[in-house]
Amino acid sequence: MGWCAHRHAPAPGTILCPESSVDDGTCRELRFGDGDDVLSLFLHRRGAQIRAYVNSCPHFSLPLNARSGNFLLLADSRLMCAWHCAVFELDHGLCLEGPAKGMSLEPVDVQVSDGFVRVAAP
Repeated sequence: MGWCAHRHAPAPGTILCPESSVDDGTCRELRFGDGDDVLSLFLHRRGAQIRAYVNSCPHFSLPLNARSGNFLLLADSRLMCAWHCAVFELDHGLCLEGPAKGMSLEPVDVQVSDGFVRVAAP
């Protein structure tokens, strides 16, 4: 099931957050729904580029962060899964090291317009 099929998936055009709330070189977690049925996404900013991914490691379907909002960021826009140490490059979502090597994070198309990050049309 892709992220779009999740019952709490934000519709195209939905504002996710102000562009200014995603600092360069950081990740910001966004959660939709509650309880066991949460859809967790995260945004990563590198310069002017903001990318979004589903916050789920393809190795074991756990969130990439162990604590809400805290991601293990490495040099060169890489992120380490807090559970099994898989390392993903965030420009394309590909796993470079660890148990998910060769697998990729699920991307979420976003666009920045009028100072806001929005879900892009498919």
